[in-house]
Amino acid sequence: MTPSRRYCLYALGIIFLANFLSYLDRQIVSALQKELMDPKQGFGLTPDEFGWTWTAFTIGYMVFAPIVGFLTGRYRRTLIFAVCIFLWSLATIWSGAATVKWELFAARFCIGIGEAGCLVIGPTLLSDYFSKEFRGRALAIFFLGVPLGGTAGYIVGGVITEHLGGWRNAFYFAGLPGILVALLVGLLAEPPRGGVGAAPEARVKGVKPYLDLLKNRTLLLIILAQAFAVIILVPLLHYGVGFFQEMHKMSKTEATITMGVMALVAGGLGNTLSGIIGDKLSRRMKGAYALLAGIAFTAGMPCLLIGFLSDEKWLFLPALGLGSFFYFLCMPAVNTQIANSVPAAKRAMAFALAVFILHLLGDSGAAPLFGKVAQWMSHKAADPHHLDPVATRSAFVIFSFAMLFAGLFALLAVRTAKKDEEAAGPPAATGLPVH
Repeated sequence: MTPSRRYCLYALGIIFLANFLSYLDRQIVSALQKELMDPKQGFGLTPDEFGWTWTAFTIGYMVFAPIVGFLTGRYRRTLIFAVCIFLWSLATIWSGAATVKWELFAARFCIGIGEAGCLVIGPTLLSDYFSKEFRGRALAIFFLGVPLGGTAGYIVGGVITEHLGGWRNAFYFAGLPGILVALLVGLLAEPPRGGVGAAPEARVKGVKPYLDLLKNRTLLLIILAQAFAVIILVPLLHYGVGFFQEMHKMSKTEATITMGVMALVAGGLGNTLSGIIGDKLSRRMKGAYALLAGIAFTAGMPCLLIGFLSDEKWLFLPALGLGSFFYFLCMPAVNTQIANSVPAAKRAMAFALAVFILHLLGDSGAAPLFGKVAQWMSHKAADPHHLDPVATRSAFVIFSFAMLFAGLFALLAVRTAKKDEEAAGPPAATGLPVH
C-alpha cells in the first residue's frame, strides 16, 4: 500500500532535521578558532593544527562512508542512520569535555564516523520516498540543512561562547538534540529500494560493486567537480570567522552572525532555486543538473575573488554572498545528478564512493594546507598562534581558483550523462509501504 503524501513529507522533515544537526555539529568548531588557538582559553593550537580539527573529522567521515555503504546493502537503512546520529551527537558532547588536544581530535574523528551515514543514507532514502520528477526538490530541501545547520553552528558557537558560559557549553548545546532525532529516524518506515513498484533488487556484496561504479564516467566527473569545489569551501567555512575578526575588525558575535547569515541567505536561495531549475531543466535534457552545477561553479569564482580582495563592507559582503549562492546552487544539483546516473540499488554505494573520493582528494587536506600556506605567507609567522590577515587573504585568493576546475569537470559530465542516466533505468514510482 502506498502511503499518504503527508507521511512522505514527514519523513523528509525528519531526515532534513538530521542533516541540519549534522552541519551544526561539524561547523561549530569553525566558530571557535581564536578560543581553540588560545593557549590559556583552549589548547594553544597552531594554524595548521586548527585545520586538523577539520581534517580529523574528514578522515573519520571518509574512511567510514564506504563501510556505511556496505551496511546499507544488508540492513535497514533507517536503523543504521539512527545509530550514526546517536554516535556523532555523543562525540560532539565529548568535544566540549576534552581536556587535551588528542581528545579534541579523537572526538572530531568520531563525529566524522557518525556523520558518514548522513550523506550516504539520507539522499538514498529520499530518492526512494520521492519519484524522479520531484526528487530534485526533495533533495534541495534536504540540502537546506547545509546552510541552515552551518548558520546555526556559527551563531551557537559565537553567542554561547560570549554570553552563555564559554566554548565548551557550545558543544554541549549542539550535541544534545541529536539523541532525540536519532530515535525519530530509527522509527521511520524503510522505503523499498527504488521506490514502490520497483522490482526487488539483489543485495550488493563485496568490493566489485564499487569497482563497477568506477566505470561510470558521469559519477567520476561529478566527484572530481565536488573535490575541487571543497578545496575553497572548507577554508572559507573553517577560517572565515577568524578572517572577518582580523581583516575586517569584527567582534566575535558580529563575525559569526555575518558568516551565518551569509550562509543562510545564499544557501537558502541557492538550494531552493537548484531544485526548481534542475527539475524543470531535467524534463528537457539529460545531464541537466551537471550543466547547472558547471555554470554556477564557474560564475562563483570571480565573485569570491572580488569578495576576498575588497575592503569595503558594501562590496565584500555582497560579493562573498553571491559567490556562496552560486556554490549552494551546485550542491543539490551534483547530488541529484549522482542519484540519476546510477541504478537505485547502488545509490548508497555511489554516495559512499563520492564521499570517500571527494574527501580524499579535496577537503581532507584543504584546511591544514590552507593554514600552512597562510602561515608561510604571514608577516607574523614567528607567532605560531596568529595568522596575518593579509596573508590569509592571499591564501583565499589562491584557493579560489579551484572553482574553475570544479566547473570544468561538471560541464564534462554533461557529455556523458545521457548514456549513464539511460543505463540507470527508468524512474520508479514514489512512496513506501506502510508498516
